[in-house]
Amino acid sequence: MRNTLTTDWQPAGDSPANGESTDFARGRLWWLAGGMIVMLGAIGARLTYVQCVLPPGLVSVFAETTESFEEIPARDGRILSADGRPLADNEEHYDLLAYYRWIEEPADRDWVKHRARSKLSRKERRDPEKLAGAEAAVISQRDELWQSLSELTNTPMQELTTRRQRIQQRVEKIWQIVEAKRQGRDLPEETADLSNESAPRDSLWSTFWREITTPPPRSTLDPLIIAEQEDDHVVLEHLDAELAAEIETHPERYPGLRVVLRSRRTYPEGDLAAHLIGSRTPVQTEELAELSAALSAGNDLQTGDTIGRSGLERSYDSQLRGRRGMQRIVRNRRREIIHTEVVREPLSGQDLMLTFDTTLQRRSEDLLDTLLKQSLPSTDAAPAVDEESNRADPPAAVGPRGACLVALDIRTGAVLAAAAAPRYDLNLLTHADAAQWQAILDDPRRPLFPRVTQMALPPGSIFKTLSAIALIEDGQLDPAARFLCQGYLDRPDKDRCLVFRHYGVGHNETNLADALGRSCNVYFFTAARNAGPKPLVDWSRKLGIGQPTGIDVPGEVAGRLPSPDQPAGKSGRRWYPGDTLGLVIGQSSLLVTPLQMARLMAAVANDGQLVTPHLAAGQGQVHHEGLSRAEPGSESSLITRPQPKPITGLHPETLAAVREGLERVVQHRTGTAYKTVRLPNVTIAGKTGTAEVGGRLPDHAWFAGYVPADQPKVAFVVVIEHGGSGGKVAGPVARDFVKTLLDLGVIAGTRELAAE
Repeated sequence: MRNTLTTDWQPAGDSPANGESTDFARGRLWWLAGGMIVMLGAIGARLTYVQCVLPPGLVSVFAETTESFEEIPARDGRILSADGRPLADNEEHYDLLAYYRWIEEPADRDWVKHRARSKLSRKERRDPEKLAGAEAAVISQRDELWQSLSELTNTPMQELTTRRQRIQQRVEKIWQIVEAKRQGRDLPEETADLSNESAPRDSLWSTFWREITTPPPRSTLDPLIIAEQEDDHVVLEHLDAELAAEIETHPERYPGLRVVLRSRRTYPEGDLAAHLIGSRTPVQTEELAELSAALSAGNDLQTGDTIGRSGLERSYDSQLRGRRGMQRIVRNRRREIIHTEVVREPLSGQDLMLTFDTTLQRRSEDLLDTLLKQSLPSTDAAPAVDEESNRADPPAAVGPRGACLVALDIRTGAVLAAAAAPRYDLNLLTHADAAQWQAILDDPRRPLFPRVTQMALPPGSIFKTLSAIALIEDGQLDPAARFLCQGYLDRPDKDRCLVFRHYGVGHNETNLADALGRSCNVYFFTAARNAGPKPLVDWSRKLGIGQPTGIDVPGEVAGRLPSPDQPAGKSGRRWYPGDTLGLVIGQSSLLVTPLQMARLMAAVANDGQLVTPHLAAGQGQVHHEGLSRAEPGSESSLITRPQPKPITGLHPETLAAVREGLERVVQHRTGTAYKTVRLPNVTIAGKTGTAEVGGRLPDHAWFAGYVPADQPKVAFVVVIEHGGSGGKVAGPVARDFVKTLLDLGVIAGTRELAAE
């Protein structure tokens, strides 16, 4: 038979048929052995590939790291007063963040197992006892972490547990929402296509290929892990620097924790110079594009960055705002931080030094606050009360609505004080309080209104200072010439002086000095009627009326300077002779700001130099300890501003004549401010003003002047909105302000000057 078993030791002489059968069987065995060798070789090669080639790739998945970039907040520059006290500062604090897997209770089993295995060698991981011991050590380390943190921060363990539970509840709620949406999602589009019986059938080969390459559909979804479960969460806020340093420098004691520096803008002096300092608040997402376009290129502005919104915070935002840094954070596959590196150091903003002293500013504001608490004084017929009001009917008795006081260095224009009342606490912008905000909004005196830069009122008789300059320089008025004041100009019922309304008499023969001292309206009516409105308007423009002063605070208004050449479409009516008479005594439709009148007084006192009011004295690099000062000669730390400019056409003789009249207002017994402003140890020059407003509302009370009159240093203006008589209401505030200048040594009294 062909399949008969034969062997090589069969006896010779066997039949050929048996020999052929033996060779065939031997060949089959060789083919079978070869096939087995090939199959075993393939299996061996695959095993070798799996054991030697694949493991690094498979293990690398567990060793994979991801890197992200996190911003490092930068410190904004401070705003400091001239005496070095911070008016705008940064309150820095540290927040403590913990990785979620250290927070949740009970601990996630996969996380515990992974952390335990990371501490064992490959061989030790196969030992169930060692693996169980490592997992128990991880759980124990978690407990020790929170116990150590409780002792370090003096936080009760129960409070830490409560904080952890709140975080876990929030994260689990998010997880449940996401999981519910995931479980309820529709079938994938490709799965729906396969189940559609009406779809055209594929070819046999396509069906075969799809069946062997497409994994079978899963009956269950992978466990859901949301970002909040792999992120850090704030567990403690406002840690001090020592605690933050302890945690940061001992990561082995406090695994899973990290400290983040936070900063927010604060205003230590509260409402001091609130309208000048302004505010700095974070940028919102909806306004980011608009603000980025408005700022210079390369501003790198992002949501959450703070930006100046008003006042000096806005004017010097580019210098004050710090530039954030950047750090690279490397995390493992479980989002635990394993390495950090600072890529770009944060750049702090520069400090801004101001021109005014905190003490002088605070006392100035206190003077106004005290006044606003008082009711409007009753109007009486005493001749020394005021002689500039032209009102026929007594005003309604209501209290002052607001007040402002501005003081300038007459040589440089530096703002020495700029007080306004009422005000608001700047910290309300960073720590909002609903009740306090509502009280501010309901206050009819408008505490949010920036009176220093935006209050434009008729000046009344303080404008006669400018009128005198204009009329003298135009050649229409000789300071020594005398005009007869009969108490009224043409008719007893209009264009008259206050003394005529009370006593039926005038000022008689009056020159410029006496007309300023006693505030004679008829004197200026007569001169203005002869000169016309042109010199008044021209010199008003030369002296800055009707235009912003250029102070370094945004939002300054220009006021209003009426003019006969103004187009009818703007003025609404033609110019009448009565408009000229109203303009010369500071009425008509004229509106001025306290800054404009303070600059006018400075020009009279400094021999005709028009200064630019400014609040910024200089800049310096931020230092966390001590005060920063601008380095002399450093271009980067200096702030440039327009220099005082001479007023073209203004002669010293004119200024001398005007200064004589302004000194007479306070120092002569007939002056309108003699009883309310004069001080025994310093000579004060100035002008009272009572500006009518109509509607039976109280007049605006003004006093503008400079001290000392013989050696001027400071020009100042006091204005009380609806305060009444300039001499009786604004005058005493001006007197008390000069006393403050003496007390603080800003100016020297007469005795001190004599000693020098």
